[in-house]
Amino acid sequence: MTSVQPVSRSLGAGEPAPAAAWMRIGELSERVGVSVDRLRVWERRYGLITPRRTGGRQRLYSTVDEARVRLMLRYLDRGMSPRQAAEEVSALRLSVRPGAGAAIGADEVSEAHQAMRAHLDRYDETGAQRVLERLFLAYAPVTVLRHVVLPYLAEVGDRWAHGHLSVAQEHFASNFLQARLLALARGWDRGLGPRALLACAPDEQHTFGLVSFGIALHRHGWRITYLGAGTPLEMTEQAAGDISPELVVVSAAMPERLDGHREALARLGNAFPCAIAGAGAREAFIAGTRVRLLEQDPITGADQLGVPACAYPPSA
Repeated sequence: MTSVQPVSRSLGAGEPAPAAAWMRIGELSERVGVSVDRLRVWERRYGLITPRRTGGRQRLYSTVDEARVRLMLRYLDRGMSPRQAAEEVSALRLSVRPGAGAAIGADEVSEAHQAMRAHLDRYDETGAQRVLERLFLAYAPVTVLRHVVLPYLAEVGDRWAHGHLSVAQEHFASNFLQARLLALARGWDRGLGPRALLACAPDEQHTFGLVSFGIALHRHGWRITYLGAGTPLEMTEQAAGDISPELVVVSAAMPERLDGHREALARLGNAFPCAIAGAGAREAFIAGTRVRLLEQDPITGADQLGVPACAYPPSA
């Protein structure tokens, strides 16, 4: 296949596309100088552009679709066939400036979940990426996490548990979404706000909720230090002693991950504002300690902490 260098910094892989401006296909046609019929062929045959459908089923195209069409034209001018050009464009990942929408309608959530299921079940990373891309163009990242990504992850777990998803499909979907969450987490240690230290409980490998919590907390001005999956509590204590965070959160998806660790949690709670979180967190694990229990979903929990003068005070 012919190799073509990225055509410009403004449209190259990893470069931000213009802020979202939704348009009908006729306007897109006028902007790029390609007929509507040809655009529809490229959409149907190659998946080059992927419209967003409004509640009234109107098809709207974004500035990222425009960028892809312009790249397609450049590759065609270099002598590539349409199929080769479309493959080159699909291989590039154009970063997008996030939207600001605060709520996604139920119909759009359902449509996004159906599309994610269709793509990820057949190991189609590019198609699933396009679904999320359209959402991030229109809505704030935490909105997409709250309404689409976290519910979809729960659905993946349920489908796997009931035998409707193979182990391979579950791993593929989980790894795809994990990579997208970590991409949203880039730079979350920067800022002037208080610092939160986040760690999964010992042997705990489920990180989605904790990472989502960190992303949402960073949007409120917190700086995040993330230790990751399966962190021994002694390591969390050591890191806390090194950085003196205003908040320590230990997450567990299953209760057994915190079994037998009450003494270590109590030490953390005596030294720093500390909380446990996740589906496996129980009040019984911290009874009589200064550790708090965060019972809300990750996004709501971060919203309730908000932008503090300091972290919330430990319980008496």
